[in-house]
Amino acid sequence: MSEPKTIPKGLVLFPPNTPPERRRRRLIFVAILLVTALALTWPIYPVFSGAFPLILGLPLSLAWIVLWLAVMMAALIWLYRSE
Repeated sequence: MSEPKTIPKGLVLFPPNTPPERRRRRLIFVAILLVTALALTWPIYPVFSGAFPLILGLPLSLAWIVLWLAVMMAALIWLYRSE
């Protein structure tokens, strides 16, 4: 009878045999995700919540959201292509 695997205690972000380059890519992705979340929430978003100036015909508040959605989409595509 084989020995049972030990169950790690606490939060495990990566399995023990994860290569360092995969860890680095995922940590960069999480950093981009956090920056995007911060840019679209309270202390930063109200700075850009005005209707003027117009950027490509969009009010500033909508252009700010579209910009960060594009950043997040690019990060997701980069993560997908790298794995």
